Amino acid sequence: MNDLELVERFRADLPPADPAALSRARARMFHTPPPRRRWAWGLVPVGALAAAVTVAVVTARPEVSAPPITAAPTAPSTPATATDAAGVFRLAAAEARSRPALVAKPGQFVYVESIDATDNVENLETKPTWVPPKEINRKIWLAVDGVKPGLLRTTVVKTGEVNELPLDGRTAPAYVTNLPTDPAKMRAWLYSDPDTGNGADATAWNKIADTLREQYLPPEAQAAMFEAAATIPGTTLVKQADLAGRKGIAVSRLSDSKDVRFDYIFEATTYDFLGERVVVVGDLKPYPKGVVSRWTAQLKVAIVDRAGQLP
Repeated sequence: MNDLELVERFRADLPPADPAALSRARARMFHTPPPRRRWAWGLVPVGALAAAVTVAVVTARPEVSAPPITAAPTAPSTPATATDAAGVFRLAAAEARSRPALVAKPGQFVYVESIDATDNVENLETKPTWVPPKEINRKIWLAVDGVKPGLLRTTVVKTGEVNELPLDGRTAPAYVTNLPTDPAKMRAWLYSDPDTGNGADATAWNKIADTLREQYLPPEAQAAMFEAAATIPGTTLVKQADLAGRKGIAVSRLSDSKDVRFDYIFEATTYDFLGERVVVVGDLKPYPKGVVSRWTAQLKVAIVDRAGQLP
């Protein structure tokens, strides 16, 4: 996949190209948000804008072996500090590990509320024009055990327009209990996706947000994920990062073309995970340099008894 290709990568832990996945992809084309989103961390060059309206289906390829661990994905013997990207990830791991796990029972739902914003490009056939992201308040209810039907409720922040979409049952459990709690094993899992054309490191980086965005990981698994993330090469630190009006510190990684930066943002004192954003840092027309192309700010994660119930 070209680094500048804009394709939404929906974040279900499901085999690619099954009928349900294709149905959700088609729904997105008609502006119905799918229940589990996967992002393509990239943008479209002007010459390929018209092709961006099609949905790409990635076929399975042989699994990518995790590269050798060059830095121990466990807490160092000295205290972690926020002086580099790895240090922030380790501080975030310590914060995650200090929190009690949410208790859930079969039949309950994982509730995730977020503010989501994705930009657009208009006038594809004439003079492509970048349109800033439109903020959407997104509330989703997904079955803890993947059995019961869920619900997605979106509200356009500016206009107050509300849409609801019933979601299928019999999906992947939203309360994830099958991921490693050992950082080395978690790193191997991050690198286990089929090759997407982005390279192993970029694919592993993308998988972090795809997993955290609208599922619940117990503290030990989330901590292992952040400690494993500390070993992914090519990360940098952005000390001033804004996400939905919240100030934080970002751990970032550039696309191979160096035009786009992908940020995971943490609260600057507690190191709570706040969300993610994509920033245009190069000359990539029609996007103005320095704009935030898309972002998701995670506001609340809870366990509730029924779809539609607020915590």
